[in-house]
Amino acid sequence: MTSTEFSQHWTKEHLCKGDGFIIEGVVKGSKVHNVFVTSKQNPEYTALPTRFLAVTMVVDSIIKRNWNKDGYEIPPKMTRGTAISKGYLNKFDRIQSTPVDKLDCNQMANLIANGNALPHDFHDDVLKNLHPHVPNTFEFWLDMEKFNHKDIKAGDEVRIKTIGNSVIVQEYVRMDQSQISNFSGDKDLGTNFVKNINKFKDSDENNEPQQDDDDDEWK
Repeated sequence: MTSTEFSQHWTKEHLCKGDGFIIEGVVKGSKVHNVFVTSKQNPEYTALPTRFLAVTMVVDSIIKRNWNKDGYEIPPKMTRGTAISKGYLNKFDRIQSTPVDKLDCNQMANLIANGNALPHDFHDDVLKNLHPHVPNTFEFWLDMEKFNHKDIKAGDEVRIKTIGNSVIVQEYVRMDQSQISNFSGDKDLGTNFVKNINKFKDSDENNEPQQDDDDDEWK
């Protein structure tokens, strides 16, 4: 268990600005971390939790969360999936749709804390063990009132969503198909991708040479 004292605004409005991230990676470990807020907080703002599961992750991929004008989350922006014809047999190379708003670890660190994996005074003692000192390694904080430490195991492949461009986690799931669909829009995104694949498959079949229905006519 670790702890820090924090003497600034400990609120969502001050520390969780921006659209947020959808992050995939592998869990390295976790611990309990407490934040003791020593300054008076404005009750007009949304107070953040103070007791966390601090989860260390090796990050594999990052995309920005996407919102519509009414404030509802929508599926990430994707490039259009295409099929490129090759050869006279109308065979196709598939090009999978990819996220438009993809980030690398340096870009995410710049949005979180000017190049560091944690903002100043969150837990400065661990910065030496995180990106950029240990590439691609970040620490994300899960509210202990919402997440069970028994569900977090080293070696798990997980996907998380953050509250704004911060390390505070809103959603956390292990990477299996039944749970990933819990994320807003992810299920629809998968369905649309399958529809595109089927469309290309139908196009392939329609372009194949037609055989005669009755070969006996030529005998």
